[in-house]
Amino acid sequence: MTQVFEEGGIATGIVGGTGPVPVSGEVFLEAQLDDPVQPISIPTPRYPPVLQSAGIAGSVDLQYVVDTTGHAETGSFKVLKATNDLFASAVRTALPQMRFYAAEVGGKKVRQLVQQSFQFKLDR
Repeated sequence: MTQVFEEGGIATGIVGGTGPVPVSGEVFLEAQLDDPVQPISIPTPRYPPVLQSAGIAGSVDLQYVVDTTGHAETGSFKVLKATNDLFASAVRTALPQMRFYAAEVGGKKVRQLVQQSFQFKLDR
């Protein structure tokens, strides 16, 4: 569902309104989309050396917005849960290299809120 400003503006009106105008900065959830984002390239975050050498595994649950060009908006990065802040930092560092096919609604590219988990496992 796309939000629109009705003709004449908001509340008592703004002179010169031109009819429905899509809100370009709106962020959509997956359930609202015709086509959600699809990953093109998700680089593996670098395992924090101090945690790897100590034999510590962990995970990060996060959310971020993917823009209409298929890039993650680094300013939208939010950690929902992390077993260690160093794991969260490693994912934050990898975020700018992630690439996606942008989400679409009605044939137009839109921004999507994505939730994702990363697991850091030790090879034994």
